[in-house]
Amino acid sequence: MNSLRSDLLQSLSPVIDRVEGQCRSSSFDVQIHNTNWPEPGEGLFRSPWSFIEMFCNTSRLVTGARDGFGRAGHHVDLGDIAFIAKDEPLQCRWRRGAQRSISCMFDIDAIAARSAVGWDWPTFDWASALAIRNDYIGATLRRVAAETLNPGFASELQIETMLLGVAFELRRQFNGEQVAAQASAGKLGRAQMDTLRAMAFDTVGDPPCIADLAQVIGMNGRQLAARFRATTGQTLRNFLAESRLERAKLLLRDHRLLIKQVAFDCGFKSSAAFAAAFQRSTGFTPQNFRASVSLQ
Repeated sequence: MNSLRSDLLQSLSPVIDRVEGQCRSSSFDVQIHNTNWPEPGEGLFRSPWSFIEMFCNTSRLVTGARDGFGRAGHHVDLGDIAFIAKDEPLQCRWRRGAQRSISCMFDIDAIAARSAVGWDWPTFDWASALAIRNDYIGATLRRVAAETLNPGFASELQIETMLLGVAFELRRQFNGEQVAAQASAGKLGRAQMDTLRAMAFDTVGDPPCIADLAQVIGMNGRQLAARFRATTGQTLRNFLAESRLERAKLLLRDHRLLIKQVAFDCGFKSSAAFAAAFQRSTGFTPQNFRASVSLQ
């Protein structure tokens, strides 16, 4: 867990850690880690800010206990997503193996204050916070990772906004609110729609296919397509196509990116195909759209 940061982790065992990507500001520090533990070990983790981590492979290598370092605390498996409150000590143990993870340390007080939101965490069970199951949070953290690995226009602001959204979702979950809000029969709930929007808009390169989306939502492709149309009145394929063009509009504001880079990022096989689809949708060529937003 953020393994080589000596200010956060005191380890008794060797750890090999490669930081694949990083984005930081005065209110957050996001890192994509590839960590290898040559042998089992343990360490004490403590963060000066709120901390959330998502493990990207399915192996369960890390356990955690609230008791201080060196004590025989009750260890629980860390799930796909683990949350640790500010200054909360966590005794970690790990088995031999490799793990890729998205680590987000963020100052929720500072982020919330900029949005004029008062913040305090509700009381929550620490063990359940180490094994969070929430599709919306998972999708948002994947968006944070994509922005970290491929920074673009206003990346710091986008990441900060997404982390605030994660905090709100955590707060709802800790308060016992129904995270995956139920919709009427045959329709999708709020959290499911948020997950679809996140995956459709922020996937770099080829857009996710319906099978990918259905797997994340937990239903088959035909069922997802039918429920999406019943919820929105729009086909899922049209939604995916529009999401890629909305992503293109955002990327075109960054003049450092070539038009062909934007086309590739949004899943088009050529600049010509991108230009045709973009003009058909917006009435502007990509170049003209970029010029028009520059004047705003």
